[in-house]
Amino acid sequence: MLVPMRTSWHRHRSHAVANLAFRAASAAGFAAGMLVALYRAAPGARACDVQRAACLAGVLRHEALVHVLPPVAGLVAGMVLGGWLARGVHRYART
Repeated sequence: MLVPMRTSWHRHRSHAVANLAFRAASAAGFAAGMLVALYRAAPGARACDVQRAACLAGVLRHEALVHVLPPVAGLVAGMVLGGWLARGVHRYART
């Protein structure tokens, strides 16, 4: 049996809109970072022997910086922007 919701939508609307703004900005930042990682021309990693640990560490570091850093940076930037937007939504709803 379905139980009707006992909370008021008017009471929680500002929180829902702020949450939506935060999530949309975070997703947009991550998507922008993915596009940068996918379409940016990056030099290839240098050839190395897998048995040498120092060489392998350099290849992994290169791959992390070229392919992982842009989406993570976009996500962090989107989260900062989303937090700023969510704070603005709460301030607007308070007035």
